[in-house]
Amino acid sequence: MPPIDAGATDYEGAAMKLLLIIVLSVAAIYAGVWVVASRGLNHGLQAGIAAAEAQGWQIDSGSLTTGGFPSRFDVHATDLTVTAPDGNLIWQAPWLETAALSYRPNKVIAVFPPQQTLRVDGQTLTLASDGLRASLAVAATRLLDFSTMTAEAQSLSLASDLGWSVTGGAAVLGLRAHGPAANTFEAYLKMADVQPSLALPSAPTAPAQVTADATFTLDRPLDRLALLPARPGITALTLDTLTVDWGGLVLSANGDLSVDPAGIPTGTITVVATGWRDRIGLLAEAGLVPAGMLQTLTSMAGMLTGAGGALTLPLTFANGNMALGPVPLGPAPRIALP
Repeated sequence: MPPIDAGATDYEGAAMKLLLIIVLSVAAIYAGVWVVASRGLNHGLQAGIAAAEAQGWQIDSGSLTTGGFPSRFDVHATDLTVTAPDGNLIWQAPWLETAALSYRPNKVIAVFPPQQTLRVDGQTLTLASDGLRASLAVAATRLLDFSTMTAEAQSLSLASDLGWSVTGGAAVLGLRAHGPAANTFEAYLKMADVQPSLALPSAPTAPAQVTADATFTLDRPLDRLALLPARPGITALTLDTLTVDWGGLVLSANGDLSVDPAGIPTGTITVVATGWRDRIGLLAEAGLVPAGMLQTLTSMAGMLTGAGGALTLPLTFANGNMALGPVPLGPAPRIALP
């Protein structure tokens, strides 16, 4: 057996001690950085809430805590109520959780509770969901300019205190900045098995499948100052594609709208309908056209029907009103961020 080299053993022991010291030092530095950053996160949250409240927003919570050491920054809030300055928008949730990797704090994942409420212009909406979560990415700049957002759920349902409701299966909503145009964004929506609560004889019993692609432009950047003091306004909307397949009734639409500061749209959306003959009664049952006009409208639509039974009509927005082909539908809806 060769003799033990005491010098080599001492060297290896010293190397292991040095390595251990380096590892512990790095861990201590990392822990210190996390603690400092966590304190900065708490300060930023409080400063952000104070800035919003200074502009008239009201933000109440039962508790607001941070955690996630050592790899994440987690925020857990309970009993949340957020009220817009004009009081026309109130959001409530029993809790909300967000998480971000400590080395990438500008990308956040939010997890929502199974039930939330939203009060809009005096109407209370209850949103029930299964597995609702969203990921949000912003630029690593002082203003935190919006980059991308994706929200998805295994199921969604929406019920109003006015008596209507909509249930649905899996849903995905995507949003991303659309350069190089300023303040322009692309949106994508897909909803499966959408079933509205319509007590209308002509309504299909099968649920609808909905997909949509759109591009819209805001009147100012979408960043951390966007909601102060009021929400940005939509100035233009391009509906690239919208498809609704509802029990044999298939609707597709595309077109462009301009939107004034009051949210009133002007422009034309082209609507193509197939399988419409069995469902045209929906217009009268929903009160969109007088029942006495239904036969005349059916005859006119038949003359406009093209190959394959497709009916193409312009949905026109002008002077605050809208019309489907020659049929007036009344006041146009306001187009604005919720």
